[in-house]
Amino acid sequence: MAHLLRLVYPQWQGGDIASWFNDLSPKEAAQGYVLGAQILALLADSIAPCDTAVVNVATDFALDSAGRRVVQDGIIDKAALLQQTKDVLAILAERKPAKILTLGGECAVSVPSFCYLARLYADDVALLWLDAHPDIGLPNDDFYKGYHAMAVSAIIGQGGLTQTFGLPAAIAPQKALLIGLHSDEATHYAARQREFGLESLAPEEATDSKNVMQWLEKVGAKKVVIHLDLDVLNPKELYAAVGNTGQMSIEQVLQIIQDVAQKYDVVGLSVAEHLPQVQIKLKRLLQGLPLVKEV
Repeated sequence: MAHLLRLVYPQWQGGDIASWFNDLSPKEAAQGYVLGAQILALLADSIAPCDTAVVNVATDFALDSAGRRVVQDGIIDKAALLQQTKDVLAILAERKPAKILTLGGECAVSVPSFCYLARLYADDVALLWLDAHPDIGLPNDDFYKGYHAMAVSAIIGQGGLTQTFGLPAAIAPQKALLIGLHSDEATHYAARQREFGLESLAPEEATDSKNVMQWLEKVGAKKVVIHLDLDVLNPKELYAAVGNTGQMSIEQVLQIIQDVAQKYDVVGLSVAEHLPQVQIKLKRLLQGLPLVKEV
């Protein structure tokens, strides 16, 4: 069996999400991705053991004089993101996995893994991006400066992000499919999506796997990388992510991914944007109790 690496990547710097969670402090919200990745890893370990690497992520929480996250060259916390990307690529160069399961963390956790796999398998990789947002932002966009909203742009080699982040390869836009778009960001970036040549399926166009499978057949790639942003899910069924505009059901998402995996070689899978609000509040409670921190 091809070597599978489970990459626990609790990166939080790519998101600027405090405004979504008024009942959490800005730092709790921003770094909630860390606990989210740890919980995903715990759940995955309870299902099956796997060769695992954990990415060390900086925890410094910097704000500017106006109390906003620090922007560098049009990207929030760029220096930390550059270092963490470099660290991940070093792990992958050392371990040389044939397949990667990435547990995040915000959406940019897919970038180094998928770009590594794009180089490994050359032109034989297609990208399925299940997300309520298109993630095709660019540095210095007025709309938003969080790197997690630039993840697809980085993977398809747009905006100079390949060079900026030292990424080993890119996936051609015509081999990337956005699934489940349903957000203000998707509307805002519709013209850019057309400019980039990215196809997409709305939630109602992905009620089963038929349209996805037809697209994959047209593309012709034998290997697939899949990004699952938990915010693609309908929050009335499961709200475990940042963003609450998703429209897809768990059954829809599972059917698409399972049907793809039956016919194609899934070499990369990422689960991203897990933000466990209840557990963050529970951690806050534990921090106030005697004996918890006493050693």
